[in-house]
Amino acid sequence: MVSCGPRALGVLAIVSVGASLASDGWIIRQDGIGPIRIGMSVSQLNTALHEKFAMPEKKEDQGCFYVHPSKHSAVSFMIEDGRLVRIDVDKAGVLTVEGVQVGDSEKHVVQVYGPSLKVEEHAYTPEGHYLTVRSKDGRYGIRFETEKGKVQTFYAGRFKAVKYIEGCQ
Repeated sequence: MVSCGPRALGVLAIVSVGASLASDGWIIRQDGIGPIRIGMSVSQLNTALHEKFAMPEKKEDQGCFYVHPSKHSAVSFMIEDGRLVRIDVDKAGVLTVEGVQVGDSEKHVVQVYGPSLKVEEHAYTPEGHYLTVRSKDGRYGIRFETEKGKVQTFYAGRFKAVKYIEGCQ
């Protein structure tokens, strides 16, 4: 029998957690995250995530609303007309395919995405910007919101929904 000291167990625990998170596949793409794809219905999200999301009871709230997966607190899903149109990320730890996350510098985002990135003034934050990339086919995009040179939040999905500046509109 092999014995491990407390330090070895700590390293093993960190490696296990890292492997577990990596195997989740929760890397955000312009068209989804992990097993989730933009365009899925609420029912399909429930099946993919083993959740119990439901449409709001009030008809006027059903046009656009958010659901929050229980196992991924940094992520929320915008549902519009019964379909997933956007994925919002508001905490560090969820990376884009290119490796950008909340907390990264605006300069880093510009370096990573290069000339395909459109930089615009933020509508509400004088020291902030919108950094937006559109997919080659024009259907999807990703937008980073910055303040004082740091990414505060980002979202990906249908390009129309990515351009919303106040969430559901």
